[in-house]
Amino acid sequence: MTNLSVTWLEPSARRFGEFCRRCYTLDVSNGASTSRPGSRPNPARAPVETIGQEVLVVDKDTAIAAGMPAALGRLGMVVTVTADAVRARDLCLNKFFTAALLDIDTPTPGAGIELLRFMREKSPLTSVIVMTGRKSFDVAVTGFRNGAADVIVKEPDSVGYLRERMTAISAELQATSERTTLLEDVGEIHEEFLRQMRELSRQRLNLEDRLLGRESVEAGSPNQACAVLVVDDDGEAAGRFATALPRQKGWTIAQAHSGGEALDLVTRVHPHIALIKETLPDLPGRVVIGSVKAAAPDAVTLVYDSPFKAGQPGFLRMVDGPRVLELMADLETPAQLAGPMDEVREGIHQKLKERRYLQAFRQANMDFLQRYNQIRQRIRRILGSPGGLGSKAG
Repeated sequence: MTNLSVTWLEPSARRFGEFCRRCYTLDVSNGASTSRPGSRPNPARAPVETIGQEVLVVDKDTAIAAGMPAALGRLGMVVTVTADAVRARDLCLNKFFTAALLDIDTPTPGAGIELLRFMREKSPLTSVIVMTGRKSFDVAVTGFRNGAADVIVKEPDSVGYLRERMTAISAELQATSERTTLLEDVGEIHEEFLRQMRELSRQRLNLEDRLLGRESVEAGSPNQACAVLVVDDDGEAAGRFATALPRQKGWTIAQAHSGGEALDLVTRVHPHIALIKETLPDLPGRVVIGSVKAAAPDAVTLVYDSPFKAGQPGFLRMVDGPRVLELMADLETPAQLAGPMDEVREGIHQKLKERRYLQAFRQANMDFLQRYNQIRQRIRRILGSPGGLGSKAG
């Protein structure tokens, strides 16, 4: 690429810094500017978008370092100045800046481009403006190709333009922030609306169940048979459990005498509850639990240590993947099973009801739910994109 004009403008750059330091007061309403050397920043006259916005300036030129806080302070901006690229990277990682002004040759010629790439990767919401003392087409192209929001030559005439760009950048960030907040609020309201719809649907179906007597046909309910698969090598185990879980109270019991037999029986019985002895002659109880859950994912799996012959207290535990819940730590007689088993059955009953309610809700509102999910995914994509504000900007 041809270098149109490669000229070092150190005197111009120095005048640019001195010009900034003279603290021009910019009248935003009519674009006029008047020089007030040494005057303090007046945020009351600054555009509301720029007040309090953080700006990072990386430049080894002492005139720029002294002048930028004064020039941008007129806009109510908070300016951090450094000539150390390492410190600039640390600041970028630990603080959000609305904009960064990077001298392309700080600390060494061309080093500003590396810092530009770093900031675009680590803080994509920060608008980075490259400053240069060289009027070079190559410099501008390199800056823009690496993600610079603008490239400004350090000349006194650029000060007004720089302020305009900082105002525009701040306004754009504020608009993005407001849009993101709105989308987050909309997303939360939509989620709450969906929960309310589901609750109303559940209440309606529950009332219909009561009016039409559908409670009596709900699987796992006290009025409907609850199938129990007992896995125990003791041939009398099913009979003992039947005294605590009688058929007239809605229990049906089938027994497998080994882990292998249980795997065959589970596909025919379709149990609501699998009651598995911890120690079996062929397989450990935990292995049988895993196989039963694979064949009947909705089955509740309970493991127990039988006390009925050894004369020592046993236990009853619910196993759900890695989670183990102690239901009874001192199981001594079959009659003690009645309470915990009734609770488990009621839990199954409620789970099946909620599943039926959810299926009915989905069927009745399929079109709405599809549109709702599409909108929700769009909102999440926007919030997750660089333009949707990241956590650092919050």
